[in-house]
Amino acid sequence: MRKIEDERIISEKRRINSNAFSICLLLLWAILLYRQFVLQQNIKEYMDIFLLTIGISVYITINNVFKGLYLTYRNKKERKKVKFIGVIAGTVTFAIVQAFIAGYDFTNTKDVFTMIISIVIFFSTWLIAQNFLLNISEKKANDDIDEE
Repeated sequence: MRKIEDERIISEKRRINSNAFSICLLLLWAILLYRQFVLQQNIKEYMDIFLLTIGISVYITINNVFKGLYLTYRNKKERKKVKFIGVIAGTVTFAIVQAFIAGYDFTNTKDVFTMIISIVIFFSTWLIAQNFLLNISEKKANDDIDEE
């Protein structure tokens, strides 16, 4: 005979599973960084983990957008702050990774300009993509509210 579970138990189980999934995703990112920067492995050696991690991250983002949950629960001031911090953190990370991986010669002005241009392109692309995702998410959230 199956035991009947109340909403509290079901909710707690979902929270535990969600936390476990989040920890696993963060550990996958840590493994990728460890293999790339400590072990200095070629990406072909950990492509499966890389694709799995990217796929999961894209899945989470897309589902949050299409469910109307992508940054929409924040007020406009806090949302701008989160977007700004995200774009700055992403751009700084991109610049650091580019500096190490691309092997720019910073005494050469051509390499410096190439690096600056790639940072500006990354910054702009990140900002445009984030605004696009936010607009879709807000539209979806508003559509869901209108239906109720």
